[in-house]
Amino acid sequence: MTDQTPPALPRPDQLPPVRAVADLDRLWRSLKGPWGFSRPQVWCVVLGPVGEWTSILLKIDDCPERPDVEQVANLLGVLTSVVLDSVPGGSVALLYARPGGDDQHADDRLWARELDAAGRRVPVDVWPVFLANDDRVRIVAPDDLAA
Repeated sequence: MTDQTPPALPRPDQLPPVRAVADLDRLWRSLKGPWGFSRPQVWCVVLGPVGEWTSILLKIDDCPERPDVEQVANLLGVLTSVVLDSVPGGSVALLYARPGGDDQHADDRLWARELDAAGRRVPVDVWPVFLANDDRVRIVAPDDLAA
């Protein structure tokens, strides 16, 4: 173990536009920073038409262990309205985060599946879902989405 502080990541507004999954990975790492999470949460970012940072960030704290299908659908409905009304041509990025290590939790996969399914039902572009914990940020693998 080292006492050195990791180098600071650039602020989201200093990153290039999100045009690929690797760019989104960088954005989530920038937002997460070197710290962990105190409770389960969902992070939502609205990106501009060419993937630029819009500063529209919604963080929902104290999420239940298992997602509520209706609440997730409502969340995507609100995000869709924001994109259509305020950022035409924009897109939505979603991340489920929880405290703890990098071990796989069944509830992580439930959140990933529900966020992904709700994102597929809205008429705006939704990026692949990401998961985060105190140790890392990662894209949801296709196996995690399989029932």
